[in-house]
Amino acid sequence: MMRWFLAGLCAVGVTACSATSSPERAQLIDQARNAPDRADSLPPQNLPDGQCGIFLFGMGDRHPFVVFENDRAGRALILHQGVIHELGVTPQPGAFVQGERFRRVYLDQASNLVFTLTGEVGEETGSGPRLENVLLRTRAIDGSETVRPLGGVYSCRDGSNRTAPGRL
Repeated sequence: MMRWFLAGLCAVGVTACSATSSPERAQLIDQARNAPDRADSLPPQNLPDGQCGIFLFGMGDRHPFVVFENDRAGRALILHQGVIHELGVTPQPGAFVQGERFRRVYLDQASNLVFTLTGEVGEETGSGPRLENVLLRTRAIDGSETVRPLGGVYSCRDGSNRTAPGRL
């Protein structure tokens, strides 16, 4: 008798939960359907003539494009956990000189994430100075932090040289 009573009570509880959460469930399903696909890499980026940018790629087999910054345009894109964060960039001091360290800090107010790039400027390549020993630290509001090693270049598009690299 007790078993039937508990089974009936559970059935009523499940039905009540389903009825009350139906609008919320429908909203969650709509959000999931309309959510942007998770990105594996940033799309290719172009630099206008006379501008410079940071192009950083993940380490490993696929080398996904993870960070792009064009400080003159005041824009940075960072791929973090499948989401592309578009951020404003304030002018940051320091030139990219071989042997020097660099540091960049970006704040995404919408997600409360702080992205910090640190690394060293290496030797000149055909595309610009190599950026080495780069770490992308992503800190959440709760203090948790992820660290991702990256590598890439600081490249400038010279308006007088149409063959200069400007798209990576």
